[in-house]
Parts: sequence; structure tokens; C-alpha cells
Amino acid sequence: MKTTPQLIEKYLNNTCTPQERQAVDDWYKSFDQQPNPVEDMTEDAADALRESIYNRFKVNLASSKPDEHNGGRVRRLHRVMYGVAGLAAAVLLFAKLGVLFPDHNRQPVSVQADAQIAFRNATNSIHKRLLPDHSTVWLSPHSTVTYPQKFTGQFRAVKLSGEAFFEVTKDAAHPFVINSGELVTKVWGTSFRVRAYHNVPAEVAVVTGKVSVQNRKAHIEVMLLPNQKATLYHHDRLVKNIGNAVAAEMRIWKKVSLSFDDARLNDVFEALNKNFGIHIYSDDARLKSYAFTGDFTNQSLPAILEMIRQSTNTHYTITQGDSFAFYTNK
Repeated sequence: MKTTPQLIEKYLNNTCTPQERQAVDDWYKSFDQQPNPVEDMTEDAADALRESIYNRFKVNLASSKPDEHNGGRVRRLHRVMYGVAGLAAAVLLFAKLGVLFPDHNRQPVSVQADAQIAFRNATNSIHKRLLPDHSTVWLSPHSTVTYPQKFTGQFRAVKLSGEAFFEVTKDAAHPFVINSGELVTKVWGTSFRVRAYHNVPAEVAVVTGKVSVQNRKAHIEVMLLPNQKATLYHHDRLVKNIGNAVAAEMRIWKKVSLSFDDARLNDVFEALNKNFGIHIYSDDARLKSYAFTGDFTNQSLPAILEMIRQSTNTHYTITQGDSFAFYTNK
């Protein structure tokens, strides 16, 4: 099977078949003897491929380390893909993609141009991004946030395409401004979600603090408090919604405190399902029986999922709006 940019895109989005995944795995183990499809890829796609390969390599190295919480016994959740030859292939591929050792804190796609960073989440899970002022962006699948290397001037301005939840660091002297299509959202320090998809009414919903939302074209502005939402209809009508429906819609961003001590991961999933009213699951029996210890103090669901993903060397994908499927690379 020939490795093409289209196949690599399926690989990055976790939509390829096991045979296609194996073909890509085989390719990046021996790519130096094969045609290099990276030359035909966009810069974003090439960057995403590099991150995906590096993250899989890092995960499999971690799977061979002793488990300090289990008497030093090695807990192998993943098949170790790389031997000496695999390591050489990975290093060569990183070099072909323009970097030898990528930044450990980077996420799926990040490109820089004219001191602006465009960060695109090309996966099917929520990804965290830390901005220069230490504000946090939780980017939904297939969404992009653009921001400067360093905030300067009166405003901390960013641009959003898609959907993201923001936790903004307080700075009364420098308001945080989000440009998302026809809406401009201004805040000083708060947490809220912005949606700005093409051909879908744009909206802003607040969890904590206070924000102002303005329609760029009609110059209409509304103020939002917690559990309030503004939706833009027909490009000129900004409608404000209040109450329990908004709170329920934003429930995964409400922060809770939970603690688990040597609990089955499946029991952890059930506790999270009960607390957040969502559906987290796994079809992997071995993964569900994994012994998990963790302390989640004042954390939202996406933050908890990210900690579980990192500590267990697993992955998750959003299968539907409120469903999250955990899995391991096989």
C-alpha cells in the first residue's frame, strides 16, 4: 500500500483501518528507502505528522519504564514499536520534517509566521494550549487559534476558528479580546466558551466572570455573566439566553474535586460520567481493569481526561457530542 498525503491525513485523524495504520507505521520505520510524501504535504500537515510520530514514540518509551506505584513491575499498555532501527528511522524522519527534537510541550499542529502562531487541533480530542500570558485555551477538534508570540499593546488579541474554551489570566490593564468571525469577545479574567463555525450561528457562553460580546457589523453588544450565553442569528441579531439550559450545556467545564486510589479505570470513568453527565467508555477490557491513582482537585472534565491520557499513555476520541472513547495503540 502506497503512503500518500491522504493516507497520512487519515492516520492523523484516527480514521484509517488497521491495515492502513500498519502501512504508515512501516513507512516511517523505513522511509529513507522509499519515496517521501512529505514533500507534497502542506506545512501544517507535515508539522502534524511530526508531532504524531514523536508522541507515539514517546508513549512507547514510557511503556517500557518501571511502574513506581506497582512494585517496579513494568506495566505495558502499548506494544513497543521502536527498536534501534526504529529509533534511527524516527530521527531521520524528524530531520526530513525540519526539526530533530521537537518541543515536548507542543501540541498537534503549530506553525509560525510574522510573529504569529497558528495552532490547529487536527485530532478528535480536546487539546490544551498555553498562551504567552499564561491564559489557557482548550481547543476542540479541527479548530484553530491564532495568537502572537508575545502580547504587546493595550489588548491581548487572539483569533479563533472553530470552538474553544478559554481560561483567561486576569490583567485589568490589558483586556483579552477574541476575534471569531462576526463576533468580538472582550474579557479581563474569566472562563468561557466561544463557537465560530462556518454557516453555524456563532455564540459565546460564560462559566465564570463577566464578558462583553459585540457583533462587529451591527455594533450590537451584550454583557454576559455565569450561565449566560449570546448567540448571533442572521448576522445581525444577538440573542441572550440565561439559566439551567446554559449551565447544563457547559457542564464539562464546571470544576470538581475527585480522588482515586488504586481504582479500576472503568470505575474512574463511571464516577466521571456521574459527575459530568457524559459517557466515557472503552472497549478494551485490559484498559478498563487498569489500576489508577489520581487526585483531581478543582479540575474540569477536559483537564481530567488530559491527565488520565498522559498518566496511562492512552488516547481518547470524541465519538459524539457527549461521548469519549479511550483506547490504546495496538
